Amino acid sequence: MKTPLTLLSVYTIASALSNAAPKAELLIQDLEHPTFLTAPAASNDYLYILEKEGRIRVYDRKNKTLLAQPALDISDQIEIKMNEQGLLGLAFSPNYQSDKRFYIYYTNQDGDTRVSRFTMASPTKAHEQEEILLKQDQDFKNHNGGWIGFGPDKMLYIALGDGGRANDPKKRAQDLTTFLGKLLRIDVSPNKGYTIPKDNPFSKNNVKDFLKPFGKDKSIRPEILSYGLRNPWRCSWHHDRLIIADVGQNALEEINNVERKQLFGANFGWPQYEGSKRTKNDKEEKSNQGHMIMPVYEYKHDTTPSGGFSVTGGYVYNGSVKSLKGRYLFADHVKPHIWSGELAINTLKDLQHHQADFSQNGKPIQQLCAFGKDPQGEVYLISHLGNIYQITE
Repeated sequence: MKTPLTLLSVYTIASALSNAAPKAELLIQDLEHPTFLTAPAASNDYLYILEKEGRIRVYDRKNKTLLAQPALDISDQIEIKMNEQGLLGLAFSPNYQSDKRFYIYYTNQDGDTRVSRFTMASPTKAHEQEEILLKQDQDFKNHNGGWIGFGPDKMLYIALGDGGRANDPKKRAQDLTTFLGKLLRIDVSPNKGYTIPKDNPFSKNNVKDFLKPFGKDKSIRPEILSYGLRNPWRCSWHHDRLIIADVGQNALEEINNVERKQLFGANFGWPQYEGSKRTKNDKEEKSNQGHMIMPVYEYKHDTTPSGGFSVTGGYVYNGSVKSLKGRYLFADHVKPHIWSGELAINTLKDLQHHQADFSQNGKPIQQLCAFGKDPQGEVYLISHLGNIYQITE
């Protein structure tokens, strides 16, 4: 005899489904060192994937196929001499439906940073004409940063590392005459080039006020919004707050959660601070004054489930998996750890470890170098080894 489905049993089933553990389904494989995934706002047809060697690959979401031809191939402009170099960042214009513009961040054959603008000729093919907007020589071959993204104010934000090596030997992160170790903010709405937003802290409108703690150096770059970063590896916006994952040196990995207005003239502390910890550089090197930002979360360099060696920033989840709603996802690149937590203004709490949830055939996903997010809010796990997984329920 069949047991009747009572209201209580319906509630129990619904409750179980709402708390079902997430999992990761293999979506794309055999890529060449993928580093990022994104798509224009409101689109549902294609995903655009960066391969570090210099290609933008296109995934057809409707037919579930990876197109053979890349949308853009600049591999002849890139020479990778160290693991952190290559094609690292991609952002589509907030007005993409009308202007078809997109922006990339890469290191060229000399290892120097370039931020460039392109336009799409069709949804799967870009015009080859490149407009280089920003150039920055790199002192060394690591700490290249590489994230770019549009903020809620439709300005383009660009995160660069300190230029490499231990302890920021050339003191770039606190040097306001270079882009290294900085968060930049520019207006790319003009037909050519870019302009400096009038409210940038070191623009000609505000520079007198903001220069008081810094002296009277007229060579300060007005593109700079914040400084004191070591190697920001993946940032994301959540409403009006920017979440920055900054890779540490030998002690701490950090997550910063900063209201947009607090980014103006903010100092993230490197190299005087690694996370919330003072370093040996605190007394040796000059630190700029300014609004100091302390991380909302940090973890130690160790092999425990709560530790690791190189943070990979992610997103606050708003996709279809109910158990992850509103939780910030992040990972470690060296150790196969993937976490989520409730991100508050000054803290990250209720940390959960998802290595087992996302494992494939009992093995954890290795070298998770980035998360991707589509316009519908679904999140993807990007392994530098060549596979991309979609988080599902």
